[in-house]
Amino acid sequence: MKKLIKVKDKNIIGYDLESIIAENIRNAVLVGVLTTPKGKSRHPLPVGKDSIIKKEMINAANEKGIFMYFFYPHGVDLGRQTVIGHTYMGNNKQSGHWVKRVFPLPDIVYNRISYRKNEAEEKVQELLRRIDNNPNIYLFNTRFLDKWEVHTVLSRSSYTKHLVPETHLFSQENLNMMLHKYDEFFIKPINNSVGKGIIKVKWKNPTQPIYYKIAASDSRWTRCNSVNKFYARLKEAVVNDQYLIQQGIELATINNRVFDLRAEVQKNDQGDWVFTGVGVRIAAPGKFVTHVPNGGSRANYEKVIKNVFGDSRSVNENLEQQLAYISSAVPDVLEKNLGINLGIMSIDIGISKSEQMQVIEVNSKPASFDENDIRRQHLENLNKYFLYLNSLKMY
Repeated sequence: MKKLIKVKDKNIIGYDLESIIAENIRNAVLVGVLTTPKGKSRHPLPVGKDSIIKKEMINAANEKGIFMYFFYPHGVDLGRQTVIGHTYMGNNKQSGHWVKRVFPLPDIVYNRISYRKNEAEEKVQELLRRIDNNPNIYLFNTRFLDKWEVHTVLSRSSYTKHLVPETHLFSQENLNMMLHKYDEFFIKPINNSVGKGIIKVKWKNPTQPIYYKIAASDSRWTRCNSVNKFYARLKEAVVNDQYLIQQGIELATINNRVFDLRAEVQKNDQGDWVFTGVGVRIAAPGKFVTHVPNGGSRANYEKVIKNVFGDSRSVNENLEQQLAYISSAVPDVLEKNLGINLGIMSIDIGISKSEQMQVIEVNSKPASFDENDIRRQHLENLNKYFLYLNSLKMY
């Protein structure tokens, strides 16, 4: 496997930077990562944590003979077949720097647009359509997913319908039905992430008040004395076709705090879905969402499972089998039924006190894992899949 020339390599004395870039592009699989600019500059270079993550991606790609650059939607000129982008020259251990250049169109475009509102822009949608229709470019990770389409697909498949909690679009009729059916349930925005806007509802019986709480709020539970008043309050914040109502899961707890699993799956060098790794996210005290931006914390899967469920071999084997099945069935069913190119996703999984796993959410644009072993395996799988995609062009 050919490694790309690096700025610090001794064998490139006398080469100028343009020659190094040109030679690397000529001898490599070219991957362009489509992302979102931050700040007011039209072509900002990465800084902070964003820079660290992207350097790591570029250097891992270089080791596999892949030349990777990042670019923004407005930097593409399909007529001239060029892209204004940036790449990092150097490696993680030695000094290097970001460079902005005009690159040729890539062999593979990895859609890593960070925000739904940016991806939904008309110009961006048109660009993605044209890239997808270009026979010389493979569009990897077509788009964001929304919670309702994920639930609809998974609930209709015989392979996955047992994995998802009961879920309906928000309406007064469905609210009444869920209130009388479950002691606890959630009202969730279809397209938001990191727990924003999620409302937890509790109602034990019709003789008692309804209690609800918003995830991102530090407020206490709010009470409401009638179903009609509760619906009227919700209508002030909830747009019917943008929210859903989902059955609550009696999640297992650790130190009286709920937790869930964050698993990542990817395609490998044969184009098959494989399990990358899994971490645990624990809610902050008094919270019901586990997302780190909402005060949640990360924990090791094996340690948490042992702490909560003990050392029983049968229990651990049961959980491992469930995790393996979810990691195999869910991405396969979603990709085939939605008819889009995915290749990577994270799956949020709840474990009930009775040791049963259910799929809470699926994300086609997962954030970078902080667990080193998962992140390393992620980069390994990602680059192997890029090479696999490039090999398909020969047939």
